[in-house]
Amino acid sequence: MSQLDDFLTQTLARQLDAEQALINGDPGSRLAMWSTQDPVTVFGAEKSVIGSEEARQVFRWLATRFSSCTDYRFELVAAGASGDLAYTLGYERFSFSMDGGPVAPITLRVTHVYRREDGEWKIVHRHADSLMADQTAPAEAPAPAGERQREASPPPAGRRSTSRPEQAERLGPARTLAAAETDLADFLATALPRQVETESAWHQRDLDARLALWSTREPVTLFGGGGACVSSSDEVRRNFRTAVTGIVPCRSFDYDLVAAGSGSELAYTVGYEHISFDPGPVQDYTLRVTYLYRRENGEWKIVHRHADVPPTGQPLRAGASTE
Repeated sequence: MSQLDDFLTQTLARQLDAEQALINGDPGSRLAMWSTQDPVTVFGAEKSVIGSEEARQVFRWLATRFSSCTDYRFELVAAGASGDLAYTLGYERFSFSMDGGPVAPITLRVTHVYRREDGEWKIVHRHADSLMADQTAPAEAPAPAGERQREASPPPAGRRSTSRPEQAERLGPARTLAAAETDLADFLATALPRQVETESAWHQRDLDARLALWSTREPVTLFGGGGACVSSSDEVRRNFRTAVTGIVPCRSFDYDLVAAGSGSELAYTVGYEHISFDPGPVQDYTLRVTYLYRRENGEWKIVHRHADVPPTGQPLRAGASTE
């Protein structure tokens, strides 16, 4: 059995049961699935949370609001596992009642990151958002070749570029210690500056920089801030080539790193992208963004981006309180 098969066998069924239980008002199983060792982060459909204890408080709060879950399904689009890090992404589809209201269907785009702790896989990050009317998630998740894709059921002016010590400080005490580990230190020193520089260039209509940082080896996926739900490297690259023609060059691009982690061949970042424009018809905006990376021939390549606008009323900076 491969490491990915072992991870999915141990984890996915438990996670699906836990999610359905939470939506029926019982947070216990989800709490058991989540790490208590920071960094732990949630970019949820309702709230953005930084910290394990804050996440657990929000899970209990959500359980008081949800009930009457029916027809819960999870469609796995892609997954990966390497060393002590793993990820899944796909679509959660179910009907439920919120705050005692009528039962209604919903579909969420969901990305999860896992860390192996004492031999057990624990969730350390969740990024979930509702599909908008113009977004299209496939009725059945596509399954191009790759590590695993299958269905499962029940510098412009003003850009900030941080040095590695500043990045470690943002990640908090637990992550500062972890940054001493070779893999994470290498990742923060090499991939993260390229990520910031590439996205800054992207907002100046530089397509080539973004294409160079993304993998061409499946699975490659995109849950884009503009509504894209794309699987396969070719489709992602086609999406980028179309999207770049509509970009209005920005005045500044600023990135707030919230959390990061690295396994032997996988890594991730969680943060906020802030884009500012000169006075005109385009307004400034902020995106919550999760990136997944895979090391290929010694170089970190992006294999997934999940971006969305923070929920209404949520803080737009990494250091802000979310309660």
